[in-house]
Amino acid sequence: MSSALESGATRTGARRTIYYTKQVEEGYARTHQYLGEWKDNKWDGKGTLEKTGGSRYVGEWKAGLRHGSGTLWQRHADGSMRKIYAGQWDNDQQHGRGTLNYKNKDVYVGEWHRGVRAGVGICTYADGGVYEGEWLNDKRHGFGVFDYRNGDHFEGHWIEDLKEGQGVHFYYHKEKKAHTKRYDGEWVDDVPKCGSYTEMPPDELAPASQVPDPIPAVGLVDASSVLANRLNEIRTERAHHRAKRISLEEQFTPEELEALQLAFERTSGTGSLSFAQLFEAFSQVGMSPSQPEVESALAHLGRSVDAGLSFADFAQLADILSPVDDY
Repeated sequence: MSSALESGATRTGARRTIYYTKQVEEGYARTHQYLGEWKDNKWDGKGTLEKTGGSRYVGEWKAGLRHGSGTLWQRHADGSMRKIYAGQWDNDQQHGRGTLNYKNKDVYVGEWHRGVRAGVGICTYADGGVYEGEWLNDKRHGFGVFDYRNGDHFEGHWIEDLKEGQGVHFYYHKEKKAHTKRYDGEWVDDVPKCGSYTEMPPDELAPASQVPDPIPAVGLVDASSVLANRLNEIRTERAHHRAKRISLEEQFTPEELEALQLAFERTSGTGSLSFAQLFEAFSQVGMSPSQPEVESALAHLGRSVDAGLSFADFAQLADILSPVDDY
């Protein structure tokens, strides 16, 4: 008999369940209801969960958690429903591809990782701006393109929601209805630090752009050399900052990481490298930096020549000491 009762109490298959919570003075109050499939006493399969707070989830479940494809809604005071998120879930978190509608009217369409924006996605902001590019830990991070409300356009690199590194800003002329100037340079903490300002060629589809706004000629002797030197200085100065905020997976291809890991393991017998061992490890990946160059790179990482160096230290050093591509 007990076995039969236990079997009857086990929730499996499709059924409707309403939950009540006991209040201290008011007795029992309804808190939420679930209509859908079960497995081993847990929501599993397709189902709908509604809570008294106004939220409604319609989609797939696994072992009691949102898992698979599903849509989350929120009810307004006037009874209307606002779609919050539609897309993929994993263990009750947004994971995969999905669309989130924020309360402030921002809209993000793209990839998610464990509940935060990560990968490639497009965010349309309430003020009219649009960002399309890479994300990490819920922030613009990597290469991305930003279209401003006023028509300006930026293409370049970002770190933790700020422009950092190489970028190009195109300036939009409202009356001429075209981008008439551009700035190519290096950004630091969202601010352009060094670069060149040039005129854009006329746009055949915008007749007014045929008459340019001349930019005064530069009176600097050997301007190109001065610019190149200053850009190199900025990149060197920011190497430590950028290395600490960019994951190894972003800095290297899987093949490059594998080669670095193999060189590190072959050279270090104790799980760390000494200063002298660094040069042997670098030689195994085709690098031959000088001692002053390595000492300078260590200083930028805030590491001492006497300290044991981890694989992450070795990889970051390799990134700093690699030739910088010309922009």
